[in-house]
Amino acid sequence: MFQQLQQQLQDAQSQQKALVQVRVLNTEGSTYRKSGARMLIDEQGQRFDLVSGGCLETHLSRHAMQVFHHGKPLSLEYDFSDPNAADWQISVGCRGKVVLLLEKLAPENNYGSLALYLQGRQNRAPSWLITDLTSGHSHLTFNEPVAERGADLPENNLSNHPSTALDSTLITSPPHKGDNQVIEAIDPAPRLLLIGTGPDTDAIIELARGLDYQMQVIGCQSQSLQHFHHRFPNLAQRVEIDELNNYLSVNPVSYVIIMTHNQSMDAAYLSQSSLSQLPLVGLLGPAERKQRVLEEMTSPIPSNLAAPMGLDLGGHGAQAVALSVMAQIQAVHHHMLGTPLHSKIGGIHD
Repeated sequence: MFQQLQQQLQDAQSQQKALVQVRVLNTEGSTYRKSGARMLIDEQGQRFDLVSGGCLETHLSRHAMQVFHHGKPLSLEYDFSDPNAADWQISVGCRGKVVLLLEKLAPENNYGSLALYLQGRQNRAPSWLITDLTSGHSHLTFNEPVAERGADLPENNLSNHPSTALDSTLITSPPHKGDNQVIEAIDPAPRLLLIGTGPDTDAIIELARGLDYQMQVIGCQSQSLQHFHHRFPNLAQRVEIDELNNYLSVNPVSYVIIMTHNQSMDAAYLSQSSLSQLPLVGLLGPAERKQRVLEEMTSPIPSNLAAPMGLDLGGHGAQAVALSVMAQIQAVHHHMLGTPLHSKIGGIHD
C-alpha cells in the first residue's frame, strides 16, 4: 500500500490536483480491511485501492464528491451486522462494523494527513497522526528528534515536504485525545536489507515494496553494483564485509537476506556479529550449499538463521523464490505460522 499511496501523492503533487482519502479508523468483527487502511478517489471518481471488497466503493465515491465540494472531513459508519441493513448491503461478504474518515487532500493543505502518514511510515520510531475533524488540519508527533528521522536512507524522499517540516512536534508518549480529534498510531515500515545486487534481487524488491517494506540493498562487487544501479538508481550502496556492523548501527533493519552468490562472501557476511541481533536472517541456496557456507564461517551460527530461506510453496524462477522468501518474512513479522487459512481457528486477521 505504501508504494501505491506514495506514487499517487507524487502524481497529485506534480499535477496540483486534489484527492479525497478514505481512511479506516476503526473496525469490529469481520471486515475486508482493518484500521489504518486507505484508498484515494480523484475528482473524476477514479478509485485507487479498496477499503472493502468492492461493496462500499461506489457509495463512497458519491460522498467523496461532497468532500471535494465543501472541503471538510466526513466520518461514516457502516454496520453490516444489522439484520435490517439497506438492500444494497445485503451482498456484503463481511458482517462487521467499519468507521471511515473522508478527507480532502490538496495543495492548499500540503496534502494533509496522507503526506504525514507516509512520513510516519518512513520514520524509525512509532508516531501518532492527529487530525482535527473541525478544521481538517493534521500533524505528527514523534518519539525522536526530527533531524534523526531516516535522512540517511535513499528511499526517503518525503522528509523535506513542507507539510512535514512545519507540522511535526516532539513528544515521548502517546498524545491525549482531545474533543473532535482522531489519533492514529503509525508503526514504522519494516526494513529489509538485501546483501547482494544480482538480477534475482529485482523480484524480491518489487514484491517487498508492494508489501510496504522499506528496502536497503548493499554489495561489494563492483560490476554487479554497476548493473544494479542501472535497474534501481540510488538504491544500493557499496558496503565492504568488515563495514557491515557499522552500517547496521547507523542504518538498522529488521530482516536480512544474504544472496551474493559467492560462497565465501556469504560466509563472511554471515559471520558479522550485528546479524545475530535480528529477528530473521535468510540465506538463499540449497541445503547442501548451506553446509559449505557454514563451514567457512568464522563465528558461531546465528540462532535466527533461516537456511535455506523461504516457505515450501513450489514453483521455479525468480518470482517464485521472491514469493517464498517474502512469505516467510511476512509470517515472522506478523507473528504468524504461515498455515492455510482453512485450518485456522478464529478470524482471518486474528
